[in-house]
Amino acid sequence: MALSLELVTSVEAFERLRAEWNELVDAMEFPEIFYRWEWSFLFFRHCRTGDKLFVVVAREAPAGQILALAPLCLRRARCFGIGVTVAETIVAGLADYQNFLVRTGVHRGRAVTAILDFLDIHADRWDVLDLQQFCSRDPTTFQIVNAAQARHDWTVRTHMQTPVAVRDLRPGRAAEDTGRLHRIRSRLQALPARGLEVRVACSDFDTLWPAFRDFHVRTWPGSPLGREKEGKFFTALVASEGMRAHLDLSLVSSGKEIAAAHFGFIDDRKAYYYMPARDRAFHNDRVGAVLLLALVDHHAKTRVEFDFMRTLGTYKTWYTDTIDMNYRIVVHENASLRALAYGLFDVSRRFFVELGLPRALLRLLKGKRRAPRVT
Repeated sequence: MALSLELVTSVEAFERLRAEWNELVDAMEFPEIFYRWEWSFLFFRHCRTGDKLFVVVAREAPAGQILALAPLCLRRARCFGIGVTVAETIVAGLADYQNFLVRTGVHRGRAVTAILDFLDIHADRWDVLDLQQFCSRDPTTFQIVNAAQARHDWTVRTHMQTPVAVRDLRPGRAAEDTGRLHRIRSRLQALPARGLEVRVACSDFDTLWPAFRDFHVRTWPGSPLGREKEGKFFTALVASEGMRAHLDLSLVSSGKEIAAAHFGFIDDRKAYYYMPARDRAFHNDRVGAVLLLALVDHHAKTRVEFDFMRTLGTYKTWYTDTIDMNYRIVVHENASLRALAYGLFDVSRRFFVELGLPRALLRLLKGKRRAPRVT
């Protein structure tokens, strides 16, 4: 039987989906904290000014149970002077994972094909479908690629974006660098003698959140907490009823002074290593590494996985050798001038980044600032 599909374009209809949306996430085989309704709704409200909702909902029957969902919106862009309408996931940049949401037991290929067919029917409303941070861990990612490539009138491009690491917290399941972790554990044990206290999963979140926010802005250049739109988004997110049980705040402190801190998320099966920060004045105490080890130890008692997510620093591979990959999937109609402009703009930007020109320019500018004056 064919799925019943509907398009959600109003904020009011989006808001009414809350309970059904979160129930769908809870019923997924590979759920992620970023898939919850609160993330999409609050991000759209605070960070998507001028964009339009384009959420595709697939039900088993009209007014029936939601079987799958594509959390999309429409964004206008200009590339080489040409206007392009981009369909993309609502949450962009701040979410380490995105995907089409498919209920466990529903055939992913069937659900994804139905959603893409529906998007094709409404192809006059978008020029490019740009899906980013779709993880290889979830087979839905490759079902999307397969179903899109089956359409002869579409062009499909895939790019590897960012590697992501996950540690299996069950005893004996993770391969780790025991030597390095042993040295970090020795540092952890030595902290009390140096007047430092480690607090994991602090119960007084509301009291500590303002201090963490200020600390992250001060120690992390470009912190999203210090930007107007993203700052308002996070303030609303941590205050939302649906996220209260999923917040995790931990820190290393010396009296009232924060040496290192971490803001992340938890669900029934996994802990998310999301937003760490450390004061470089405590570098010799390795407070950031120590806090991470304390987090892994703590969550191993009650959860199955510890997700290190994007930005795969070497220190994360000390805990696991399991690495997945986030992909970008770009879809558009063949011979589309608007899609060509969008692609050329994107390829040019990525070409210069991959050549290392932005970093080279930054080093050049820093060198000029440090150059001694000639007298």
